[in-house]
Amino acid sequence: MVDPTKRISQLMRRVRQNQLPSSQKIVQETFNRLGLRPGAKRPNQIMAGFNGHLRALWEETLRTLETYEERAYATGIPKEFISEFPDAFRAAEREAKRKGFQSGFRHLFGDLYPWLRRAFLSVSQSRMTRGGKDFELQIEGLLQLGNVPFHRQESKNRTDLILPSLEVHNRDLNLSMVISVKRTLRERWAEVAEELFNLRSPNVYLFTADQNVTESHVEQICKQYRIYLVVWDAVKASRFPREPSVLGYTQWATDRLPLLRSRW
Repeated sequence: MVDPTKRISQLMRRVRQNQLPSSQKIVQETFNRLGLRPGAKRPNQIMAGFNGHLRALWEETLRTLETYEERAYATGIPKEFISEFPDAFRAAEREAKRKGFQSGFRHLFGDLYPWLRRAFLSVSQSRMTRGGKDFELQIEGLLQLGNVPFHRQESKNRTDLILPSLEVHNRDLNLSMVISVKRTLRERWAEVAEELFNLRSPNVYLFTADQNVTESHVEQICKQYRIYLVVWDAVKASRFPREPSVLGYTQWATDRLPLLRSRW
């Protein structure tokens, strides 16, 4: 017998494969919608407005994804459920003929509720997974528009990006910049911090979209592991204005990055 969670996982995978575009396509669509195309802005304009551009991309990508999800799930989930659980639908039809539509609906919902709950949990989990990937792609896209060279690491590695290249990083750790991207700081950041710390690089930056960065995060990530935390400008200004190990995205893009970039 197929494990129930695996069964729903396979069902939802079919829904997404058939009707939901990839993260790459959705993020690129969002870049185009916001007018962030090659040549539309000078590289220095992209970097000067890094925080605003990234924030707009973060919010608009989510809206774009939700639009696609509504269409995909509204049609795809019923279609797959009808195919996957035909006995439940036939039983509900018989019940509806005997006692009316509402009784048939209650019968169907009762039969399918455990499966529906797993399906919508899958929707939530997929949203979180895609959110992290989308955030990485948004950052990469802005770096490309800003003519900032980088090396994308394999997905199994905790380091997402190395600037400007792996060759420079291997030759001189003091010249390279290591970037790890985490959508939120709830996502096993301690594992990430430990691995980043073990690189022994003096220029390690953890980028996050988390609005709820706390003093505890700073104490552990920045003080204990010696990792710079890069946050939204508003988070920096309101909570950590005098904390040098916490940078706003504008500060990172227009101050910290140019210091290293001048030596590449």
